[in-house]
Amino acid sequence: MEMKNYFHMNDGNGELSYSQNSSVQARVWLMNQSLLENAIQSLITSKDSGLNIADLGCGVGNVPLGLVSFLVEIMQKKSKELLKLDNNDDQVPQLQIYMNDLPSNDFNSLFKEMMNLDVLKKKDDDGVPLCFLMGAPGSYYDRLFPNKSLHLVHANYSLHWLSKVPPRIYDDQRMSINKGNIYISETSPAKVGRIYRDQFEQDFTLFLKSRSKEVIANGCMLLTLRGRPSSTNPLTWTTFEFKIFTKTLASLVSEGLIKEEKLDTFDFPCYCATKEQLESIAKKEGSFEVETSKTMVVDVAPEIEDKWERAQVITKIIRAFSESLVSSHFGEDISTLLYDKLVHFANQHLVDDQLAQNHAVTVLLRKK
Repeated sequence: MEMKNYFHMNDGNGELSYSQNSSVQARVWLMNQSLLENAIQSLITSKDSGLNIADLGCGVGNVPLGLVSFLVEIMQKKSKELLKLDNNDDQVPQLQIYMNDLPSNDFNSLFKEMMNLDVLKKKDDDGVPLCFLMGAPGSYYDRLFPNKSLHLVHANYSLHWLSKVPPRIYDDQRMSINKGNIYISETSPAKVGRIYRDQFEQDFTLFLKSRSKEVIANGCMLLTLRGRPSSTNPLTWTTFEFKIFTKTLASLVSEGLIKEEKLDTFDFPCYCATKEQLESIAKKEGSFEVETSKTMVVDVAPEIEDKWERAQVITKIIRAFSESLVSSHFGEDISTLLYDKLVHFANQHLVDDQLAQNHAVTVLLRKK
């Protein structure tokens, strides 16, 4: 079964939902608001300059809600500036936003939440909505929109997800060469890191080629991915979440709750790139100029002083993005056991004074 048919962030609006456990993603998005505003300002040159914007891998929760509100606010601000320049014409730029994710995403919850936004209830003097909102289900590694139809593409914490687990991770018997691990780690064979890198380069190149057909000349893409620091070893570096995850799975194997063979056929379909890697791939593909790039570090739930309470929050965050993968591979019963146990390893991680941080990389690209 293809990953796009079952992979999704936890749906709904409950305690374990992605909507309630995406605070890190929201904080990173806020850190990039000025970049987004400047990009939009560069695209609106007249009152005829309507904008078509796509949010790729939108998910659900505060980020897509905040994005739509912010975009409408910026368009209204720019419209007022343009009206001051020409009092004889009350025409204002129109805004259309496409919300994209895999078909398995919880679009019902997303659009229910969207319809409660005040900015989407408002209309101009002629009764025209301030924003036209559309759904666009599908993989962003495929073509999604007509030629030269988009002015701006936004993606926040989505492009680190690969199109699939790299096939070369498995041998002829479909056993992973990365035994005992679920991603790149210090105990992984060196070629595992290279295999993941190659898959990411292939996928990101495909993403750029698809968008190069859809984005107009001088259009922009603001892309933020889960990444890693530039100074780290690409063959051994891993996230703190995957360290905790691996220890938890190993514990379940040692207790006989999971067969070792089952663990050795489970690998996460993601890759944490550096900003230099993104720049290099974009330069090689050739359709976009790199305007700026940066790496950001965000602590996870730093406001919570009690380590056990913080471990519980961290576990919910991990569960929100990983549960669909875990349940489809190990089953729902094992999934529940895994997250119940994971909180203890997360707590120990904090007790040992180890860091609980996300590294995010952002790149702003301009279509040639």
